[in-house]
Amino acid sequence: MTSLDSDLFATLLPKDPKERCSDVPMFPTDVFAVAGYLLKLGGVIAFFDPSPYTPPEKMQPCHFSLSIQEREDADIAAENWRDPKQKVKGEPPELVQKLWDTLIAAWDDPVTPGTYLSKNSDRYGTPEWWKAATLLAMIADMACNRLLRDPLPKYDPSPFEQWVAGWYLSEDNPDGSSPSSEDPDADSGIAATSKPPASLCQMVDSAVVCVMPKVRVAPVGAAMRNLSRNLALLPGRGEVRCSWILSPAVDENDKIEDFETLDILLIPEPAELFAHSFIAENDEHISAKDKHYYKRNWENFGIRQDWLLDPDDDEEHHEKTSEFLKRCIGFMKEAKKQSRTVNGVVLPEYALTFKVFEDLCKLLKKVEPNLEFIISGSSDNCEVVNGGEPEPGNHVLTRVWYSAEDHETTSRRKHHRWRMDRNQVETYALSSALNPKIPYWWEDSPLGRREVHFHRFRKKSVFSVLICEELARSEPCHEILRSVAPNLIFALLMDGPQIRERWPAQYASNLADDPGSSVLTFTSFGLIDRANKQGRYTPNRSIALWKDDGGNVVQLNMPEGAKHGAVLLSLWSEHVLDRTITGKNSEARSWRYSSHFPITLAK
Repeated sequence: MTSLDSDLFATLLPKDPKERCSDVPMFPTDVFAVAGYLLKLGGVIAFFDPSPYTPPEKMQPCHFSLSIQEREDADIAAENWRDPKQKVKGEPPELVQKLWDTLIAAWDDPVTPGTYLSKNSDRYGTPEWWKAATLLAMIADMACNRLLRDPLPKYDPSPFEQWVAGWYLSEDNPDGSSPSSEDPDADSGIAATSKPPASLCQMVDSAVVCVMPKVRVAPVGAAMRNLSRNLALLPGRGEVRCSWILSPAVDENDKIEDFETLDILLIPEPAELFAHSFIAENDEHISAKDKHYYKRNWENFGIRQDWLLDPDDDEEHHEKTSEFLKRCIGFMKEAKKQSRTVNGVVLPEYALTFKVFEDLCKLLKKVEPNLEFIISGSSDNCEVVNGGEPEPGNHVLTRVWYSAEDHETTSRRKHHRWRMDRNQVETYALSSALNPKIPYWWEDSPLGRREVHFHRFRKKSVFSVLICEELARSEPCHEILRSVAPNLIFALLMDGPQIRERWPAQYASNLADDPGSSVLTFTSFGLIDRANKQGRYTPNRSIALWKDDGGNVVQLNMPEGAKHGAVLLSLWSEHVLDRTITGKNSEARSWRYSSHFPITLAK
């Protein structure tokens, strides 16, 4: 039977861990990781009664609660732990050590709850370590108040905020610095920067469990992510490698959400797609017998970016690329006529290459010096650090500016391949390229290391980006998204119309409801246009759909009568107050839809 003598404890100090783990770790993030991991492994939160007023005689078997006194003691312990005026900075309070002793005393006890539920077991009833672990997770979470986020003026900076911020931004962090050929994470696609750690822990092995900052507290549910307001408990970095990417600049320089709207230029390119943009990759060298057995009913396809590149162009000059960049500059100039500042630019899945992305960033930043970020799908990633060509595949590229010159560019691969079925092939009139006799066409794209990036911008906001199928597939990143709970999620698609009745709206609603993120699904216009031209369905021009935790659902249409157009989306920030299941408030921001305006090029 699994016991508290788990791999997690062994990673703290590998030699004689029980004896040498008697002292509680100094960093609250390590304590949170240990306590949270055990709570999750044992399913303990299901036995926690959030109310401190439930009388003992009405408590179900094995259930437990925290009294008002225990909650107040936890508050005091957290304040003392983070107090910068301590004689020994960061020294764990006496209560934390006492609770840790209770945890260690249960070293050989079972983790799973079955033993405690059996009336025939000598362990029947609520074990002491359940309450101890719950209190430890609460105290550690409160000791890390808004770690790597926006500090609250009423609190002095804790030593942990100073230590972690310095360490997290350092190139000598313990989780690997700049990617190299010897670094197992070197394929991450973070170009010319140090790689931030996968976890905020100092002692706990990130291969077992990771800890990251969190933004929102989910308003529904009863899980570890409903217990904490500052720290998110995440799986080990093997399945998904997370990065919290934040500004190295001083917080005072960050824009405050209340001062202005967030105006985002949506460029739905490619606005025109041809059937021959989709290339069937038949395995003609494989015998029909083997092919039928090992690749039954499916083939692969690739995508040729002929909206950017013309095979007849020479290597130095691509006329289509030049036209594309001029068009984007034109969109930006027209958008500036409608807004004081265009803060962000977003392009859909597979819209660019890394080289075109780099050129676009430079050009648009000249037109709009106050531009804060650009996000785009891409057919390759950032420049490989070891030299060579960018790696092909389906990627998302993100650049965030922290000042006029200071910026960070990241990329990561798509987590799941697109499977196009016969109905989609026929709806988008692609039969001349992808034979509908074959039921399923799979996107030919390497996956590799799965990553999720969280980009902090302004003072209180964090966004993350999904690529198409990642919005629909719960594994492997939805648990992480719900735990960290970014304010904004952008989902980049190459898809049909973004309307309430289709799948993107359904999955966007799931994330808007839990954890409360605002979600924008955004597709290029090319496939919508092909479906419209067939006339089989009622024409639709909706390229984007907005959904937030307030229940707002808004469809954004491609400008009427324009072969190429864009949309300027304007958002505003609302102050919200989240609450944990232990009754702790968490101040956060929620981005709300304000308006959108069609952008077309001046004739």
